[in-house]
Amino acid sequence: MLHLNNISLHFAGHYIFDDVSITINPNDKIALIGRNGAGKTTLLRLITKQIQSDEGQIIQPNDYSIGYLPQELKINSDKTVFDEAALGLSDILSLEKKINKISEELQKRVDYESTEYLQLTKKLSDCNERFHLLGGNKLESDVEKTLLGLGFSRDEFYRNMNTFSGGWQMRAELAKILLNSPDCILLDEPTIHLDLDSLLWLEKYLKNYNGALLLVSHDKNFIENVTNRTIEIIAGKVYDYRCKYSKFVELREEQRKTQLSAQKNQQKQIDQYERFIERFKSKATLASRVQSKMKLVEKIERIQVDEEDASAIRFRFPEPPPTGRLVLEAKGISKSFD
Repeated sequence: MLHLNNISLHFAGHYIFDDVSITINPNDKIALIGRNGAGKTTLLRLITKQIQSDEGQIIQPNDYSIGYLPQELKINSDKTVFDEAALGLSDILSLEKKINKISEELQKRVDYESTEYLQLTKKLSDCNERFHLLGGNKLESDVEKTLLGLGFSRDEFYRNMNTFSGGWQMRAELAKILLNSPDCILLDEPTIHLDLDSLLWLEKYLKNYNGALLLVSHDKNFIENVTNRTIEIIAGKVYDYRCKYSKFVELREEQRKTQLSAQKNQQKQIDQYERFIERFKSKATLASRVQSKMKLVEKIERIQVDEEDASAIRFRFPEPPPTGRLVLEAKGISKSFD
């Protein structure tokens, strides 16, 4: 379980987060929602301790593991795709090396009855048991299955990482994170570089993932199909909805309608006060009442209506210039039917 307690972060006098608290439970699949610049990526970077908050603290168990896939990542690796992804199973790889080292040492020894030899055999037995418990016997098949799911062909498994584009390198990094099976996965726009088949595979994988997920994505269908909780960031505050994205949209629209109605009624009251002030401000006999109304208007805390998220990708194509080549010319055309 991961706790963000009373987190505040400001930059140049502006609060990015203001006294924010969030608890991420095991198996929470959270959609992180907010307008561009609201602080979604910043929150992920706070959780991974890439940046520090000005106030508050992040509390997690000592053995709590986090896997983070940022939007942009520079990868400079001379490993093959397979070996890079397999680093996600580093515990198994380390154990395999340990087993091989002990086995080699035992082969060199002839003191079969000595205490040291017996201790080594016991150690080897324990390591082998741990290796099988962690799934070491299916390491290769797990790596293959994950890479295939994310769109790599078997022919590409042993190509050098540096021969792939940034988008394909990100897929390899995602494979590494998934194979590592951390307690909490943080994904920042993971679908950008995925084709449809890979996206559907990842969607199914994350739905069934035995761990927590914090997801930032503009793909609303992906969010809807994967997550079960929605956290919205607005003006440095977080609003937690224990529901899927589609239900969140309904609740937010109802909330916005309530805000609009309350704002309208408040404005009517303000207009009434201001008409009174304008009408009687020059009458000395009503000066105290006018002053009272003016103070009331000043003290009223204006009701704010949350903006609708109208963000969308829009393309604007300029008018094409006329072609310089003759496309079609027809002369003396006739047509008839029997």
